[in-house]
Amino acid sequence: MSDMRLWDDNPTGEDLLGFASIVDTVVATLEIPYLDPVTIGIAAPWGGGKSTVLRLLHKELDGRDGYRVIRLDPWEFDDQFDVRGGVIGEVLQDILSAYGAQEGLPEKINGLLERVSWSRVAVSMARGSLVAQSEDLVEALTPRSKSDARSLAGFREEFACLLRDLTQLKRLVVLVDDLDRCLPDAVMATLEAIKLFLSVEKVAFVLAADQDMVRESIAASLDATGRGERFAHRYLEKIVQVPLSLPRIGADEAATFITLLLSAHQCSPEHYTRLVEHAQQRRAAGQSPVLSDLQSLPWQPDGASLALASRLATGLSADRSGSPRSIKRFLNAFALRTRIAESQGISIDPSVIVKLMLLEDSPGKDFETLVKLQDVPRSELLEHWQAWGKGERDDRPDQVSEASRHWAASEPDLTTAPIGPYLSLAASLVSLTAAASLTQEQVTWVSHLAGQAEPHRRSAQQEVTARPVTEQQAVVEALLERGRREQESEPLVESLLYIAKATEDLRRRIADGLWDMRHNLTPGSALDIADSDSEELRDLAARLAGATDIDPMVQEAAKVEQEGR
Repeated sequence: MSDMRLWDDNPTGEDLLGFASIVDTVVATLEIPYLDPVTIGIAAPWGGGKSTVLRLLHKELDGRDGYRVIRLDPWEFDDQFDVRGGVIGEVLQDILSAYGAQEGLPEKINGLLERVSWSRVAVSMARGSLVAQSEDLVEALTPRSKSDARSLAGFREEFACLLRDLTQLKRLVVLVDDLDRCLPDAVMATLEAIKLFLSVEKVAFVLAADQDMVRESIAASLDATGRGERFAHRYLEKIVQVPLSLPRIGADEAATFITLLLSAHQCSPEHYTRLVEHAQQRRAAGQSPVLSDLQSLPWQPDGASLALASRLATGLSADRSGSPRSIKRFLNAFALRTRIAESQGISIDPSVIVKLMLLEDSPGKDFETLVKLQDVPRSELLEHWQAWGKGERDDRPDQVSEASRHWAASEPDLTTAPIGPYLSLAASLVSLTAAASLTQEQVTWVSHLAGQAEPHRRSAQQEVTARPVTEQQAVVEALLERGRREQESEPLVESLLYIAKATEDLRRRIADGLWDMRHNLTPGSALDIADSDSEELRDLAARLAGATDIDPMVQEAAKVEQEGR
């Protein structure tokens, strides 16, 4: 069995995507003397490479004379009740660790930390996190003058003075990551810490976030004021003076990125470094394609890797191919599918798996159509489908979507490939689309909820229904998508009915989803649906009883239960 290679989801310290121009722009901005203080916003959607840019920026600035770089991730703070105090405290502690030997500095920083500490006490008391006697509570919450050491009112002036006295410090650069993962109040608290307390001369902030999500958080946090939506856009503009957006990855760049990812597992670290440097040099010189003129290198990717990368880059949907994280997740799914197929004795060419996975990853029900057919009608459909895709026939097969034409025309040819066993395997697994939005724990639940092992199924049912509705909904969607493709659906339907009974908010969605998978229902499942106490599922049973496009036994089971009520 071949070795399985997977890619982690961590930001990289190597520039595989041509982010050097963004990093250079940020560095040049930091060196402009009249932009002081400054806040730079790096915007990109989920998985777009923001954290990688911050890591590359850190690497570029680290060790520069007069620069001090701090990385903050408010999402990871232990104390989510006072994120503002947490941000300020992290910055002060880092300055202390870097310049603590300077005479008088520890005392000044400790004085500022004392102001933060009193603020945190007040916040905790106000939220009920700390219990105090009434006199202490009154003291903690009493407004103080700027000169009072227990007030944050004079913090900014003292902080600015402290940095002016640090003559060896030219720029304090604070990199803020994952702000778009924070809850709305935490987003507001972080932005308040930046704008109201830390934005002084010598300080620069670089915020990496999906700006639309940050604006939504601002609006949600200010909803009580009645001006959330109107105020959010202006609020963020006031904080971020220099907005930068990461470019979306085109097909050529995506192919380069995938080839470099594959190459990391195929050659030595020294050869890989030379390959990456070659790509960077060609990008900097504006030469395209980036992975060309490789003859001078001691190692170069083989034709199979280049072909696979090109196939994936052109086949992935625009939102997936434009996201480095989505590309990695797809490659990991490909590696896992290949390994599972091998372990079950399924012999199939990797390029065939890739083509089928791309169809599975596409919107619509084309993949489900392919899964449900037997070998002979499936072969006939593929022959017609591919001929239409290549322009050899004008008539599109009735069962497939117009959007599938490019996929049908692409290599390899599936008409002679032994894809039946793989399709049966894929139908039994959580789909790529569903798995992309699930945690590993949720993937395990879906497997148990749809499985034959009753103890595991019962345990998963109890665990899922104890979770918030949003988590339950993610599991339900994955179950429904799997149910539309699986022939053996009774355990899965039982689990969906269990969730519907426990969670009223999901009953309508479950009923609609069961109707969509009606062709895979069994008579026993129809009886269970009709026996439900919920109005939504009883309505579904009535629809099944009148349906003419399902198994007559399923229709009869629903009808019998309806008549017995």
